[in-house]
Amino acid sequence: MQLTDYEKALLDGKHGEARQMAMNVLYDLGVYYGVDRFVEIVGCHDDSTVYFGEAQVAFAEHLADLGAHFAVPTSTNAVALDMKRWDIQRHGSDWMAATRRIEASHLKMGAIASWTCAPYQAGFSPAFGQQVACAESNVIAFVNSILGARTNRYAGPLELLAGIAGRVPYFGLHVPENRKAEGLVVLGDDITPDMFADRSLYNFIAYAYGSIVGDRVWALDGMPTQIAMDDLKQFSATAASSGGIALFHLIGVTPEAQTREMAFDKEPTEVVTLTQAHLREAEAELCNFDGDGSIDLVSLGCPHFSCAEFQDLEDAFAGRRVSENTKMWIFTGRGTYNTVQDSGLLDRVKRLGVHVFVDGCIMEYPTDKWGTRSIMTNSGKFATYCFNKVGIHPVFGNINECVETAVAGKVIRSKKPWSN
Repeated sequence: MQLTDYEKALLDGKHGEARQMAMNVLYDLGVYYGVDRFVEIVGCHDDSTVYFGEAQVAFAEHLADLGAHFAVPTSTNAVALDMKRWDIQRHGSDWMAATRRIEASHLKMGAIASWTCAPYQAGFSPAFGQQVACAESNVIAFVNSILGARTNRYAGPLELLAGIAGRVPYFGLHVPENRKAEGLVVLGDDITPDMFADRSLYNFIAYAYGSIVGDRVWALDGMPTQIAMDDLKQFSATAASSGGIALFHLIGVTPEAQTREMAFDKEPTEVVTLTQAHLREAEAELCNFDGDGSIDLVSLGCPHFSCAEFQDLEDAFAGRRVSENTKMWIFTGRGTYNTVQDSGLLDRVKRLGVHVFVDGCIMEYPTDKWGTRSIMTNSGKFATYCFNKVGIHPVFGNINECVETAVAGKVIRSKKPWSN
């Protein structure tokens, strides 16, 4: 491997034990993949923040005690709970204590206290072509695909070490030629432009696309050219959940695929038409509800809710309130929370009976302590993982359907134009 003098010094421990440890791990990774050099990164998004056990916490503390400090701006992913209202969520004090240790060690190393799974909506958005190291599946897909920055599909604590070293092995999606599309998915003629008025369609298409593509780099043709950021966010999260998507190209939408010719350097190896039949299959997977119609919890914010989504939520309520028979929880980042609080929007939403939490993850809901039997969400990612994480088959709906359900205290979903 060709190393710069600085990289050799890092490996020799001349810049401290922590950076030496980080470089040793990254060097071994490069050797494994046959990489010939490193590339400097300009930023990092660290996902080693949700509490998964003592070893994870102790590792971050060990690095901090060694004097580790992030070499590049490093944003922090969501943690397991709201660090100020964890007791209201009925999380255990042991989880809170572990989370505080995670927080302390990351701040000691110089991390940016963003605590959000949507850092690109909180000011941490790399520019086109910049090299970064990101974990959290939706962040990886969004940063690669929508922003056109370059990252592999890292996972904590690997990106934590990349942030300390300030570089990564130059392979995979860091290399321009590896970012070209291999195959193509085309929306069928039976998926018409008027169907996109129901914003849940983005999740269903994303789920079907991820199921077809797996972990390959493919392109999708036929999507509207004007798509809201929150719909791109949901597409990224859902496609990365049903498949191992790290980079997708939307022809005419994403920066590396403004035309079909830009997305490919040769003819597609395979072309698949995505039809209404795929949408029905996706809907059956995401809305595998086995309850009696009552809903205990409507949970939104996976990835974290944006300012625009808070406004959409207030508009959908139109002055009505959450039913006494159910609850509505919103998860967001502290940056967005502060913005909607300053605008007065937060108080207006709370007066509707909505509970708003920051920092935490919708996936870490303590179902057993609440006795929850049914959950509704507008997140394709959460709907994909819900049963494995909390043991409940969810109901999926768009924001309007989630609000109607919260107001009625029972499932309200419209018939979809692609349904039988």
